[in-house]
Amino acid sequence: MKSIRSKILTAMIWITLLASAAVTVIFYRQSAGVIEENYLKTLQQRNAQMIDVMDQTMKNIHDITIYASCDQELKNGIQQYENRQNSEYLDLLAERLKEFCGREAGISSMYLLMKNEKVLVTSEEYPVYKKELQNSDIRNIETFFEEEKSPGILQDLVSDKELQLSFVEEIRSEKEEVLGYILSNVGERELYYQYIDEIYEDTMQEVVLLDDEGRVLTSSEKYETGAVYWNLECYQKRIGGAENFGTDGSNLYSYCKAPFSGFGLFVVTERNAVLHTLQETGKYFVCVLLIVMAAAVFAALYLSGLIYRPLKKLTGAMSKVSEGNLDFRAEVGSNDEIGLLAEDFNEMLDRIEDLIQRLIIEEDRKKDVELEALQYQITPHFMYNTLNSIKYAALIKGETETGKLIGDFVELLQAAISKKGTFITVAEEIHILEKYIHLQEFRYGGQFHVRYEISMETEGYQVPRLLLQPLVENSLLHGMDLKEKEGCLKIKTELVEGRLYLKVTDNGRGMTEEQIRKLLSEKSRKTTGFTAIGIPNIQERLHLYYGEDAGIYYESSEQETTAVIFLPAQKGDKNNETDQNNHCR
Repeated sequence: MKSIRSKILTAMIWITLLASAAVTVIFYRQSAGVIEENYLKTLQQRNAQMIDVMDQTMKNIHDITIYASCDQELKNGIQQYENRQNSEYLDLLAERLKEFCGREAGISSMYLLMKNEKVLVTSEEYPVYKKELQNSDIRNIETFFEEEKSPGILQDLVSDKELQLSFVEEIRSEKEEVLGYILSNVGERELYYQYIDEIYEDTMQEVVLLDDEGRVLTSSEKYETGAVYWNLECYQKRIGGAENFGTDGSNLYSYCKAPFSGFGLFVVTERNAVLHTLQETGKYFVCVLLIVMAAAVFAALYLSGLIYRPLKKLTGAMSKVSEGNLDFRAEVGSNDEIGLLAEDFNEMLDRIEDLIQRLIIEEDRKKDVELEALQYQITPHFMYNTLNSIKYAALIKGETETGKLIGDFVELLQAAISKKGTFITVAEEIHILEKYIHLQEFRYGGQFHVRYEISMETEGYQVPRLLLQPLVENSLLHGMDLKEKEGCLKIKTELVEGRLYLKVTDNGRGMTEEQIRKLLSEKSRKTTGFTAIGIPNIQERLHLYYGEDAGIYYESSEQETTAVIFLPAQKGDKNNETDQNNHCR
């Protein structure tokens, strides 16, 4: 590319392409984040509702099991069967179990195990009377009850190949003899269709219901009931409380834990499945981007022509001005319009030789000034480095408090001396104030304490640098009587109807109306450093930046005094000081 027009055209196309691509990527990422957040919140709410319903059912089953274990009819039936060995009593016991089982739809079956007779009675429509139970089966039930695992996973005493969720309670006679055990059972399939199937969606990779030991109760996948969940280690790392949700990059997960039963519902969804609609929308945005690029090319052609034509006229004018008996001094290496400008410049060099000499002298002076400014810059830089070296030396020697105090002082020194930016955020102002207060706490030996009430919505708003420090200093020096009682400072920020309020309250001796009027009418004095900046200085700065829209006033009583600064709530580019100042004015 030899012409300036070609270079300008290429630059404009590249800028448009990069800007469009950046906007598209940023929009996609933000949209993806919003979709993920909304999906997770909805999923968590739905799962929480489901786990609450399940937990209530588990509590009902637990209560029914306890009630059945105390039922006198069951106890009488067991004792009559033990005395007479008549199967009619087994039928009566089965009917009684059916009554208890019918009180809660979540119960799949109920078993009555008579320990002395080694007989099992069930609540099925056609009850099973399993006699001569194995001692190992009875011992398993006893151990399960003694270790307080209820509810938990047990081998089905009727079908030895199946596992089920069981609630177990002991049945005792009036003489406190163990007659047997009552078992309320919930089958794995019943758990699945009542709870998992209700929330399962095609986008979900897996939905697992776990007990408090990480064993699978039921799931959307074919996991073996009672086995430890295969992803238990990863699951435990990601779940920090009773309820949690988030993403690991490729998947979205949600976890809800039941307070009564301790069961946890763990749902894993593939992230791409959730973002499928957005990805389809992304194709539409690509098409829009191509159309915008085509329009940008035509616009760039037109604009580059507008830029090129004045430049061509300028080079023609320079050729006419430079006519004369002058020697060429520049060696031209390019063939574009910039090269032509270089040729014209060389023809004019002899006519402005005297100006060059002046420029050389001015440049020498400028270098001297820059060197002098550099020396002034080196001094605070040297101070920062020296203080930081002392701080790290103190930390290495174990003097943590001294090192922290020096670090706080370095930050305050940088904040006071720095010329970089007149405005900072409320969060940065509070950070600087904390360093200053930390130094004062060390100075006064803990004779006062501070409470911060910083509204999160105010932290991003802009305020002039070092606005609150003079108010805190006045409270410490003139407001509180630390010899009489412990001091208390409260720093508060709030946003009210488009105004930002900064408040400093102390529990000092208070101020009269005359003292407040005198303080607010004082004239400003030139000062340096952190102290004695003064209320007049704050008033002048607020008036300079905001006019009549900002100011300071005091509220005082015998118990406390509050200094209040109010100013327009504005957010801006804190790195662009000139624009901020103009905006405030």
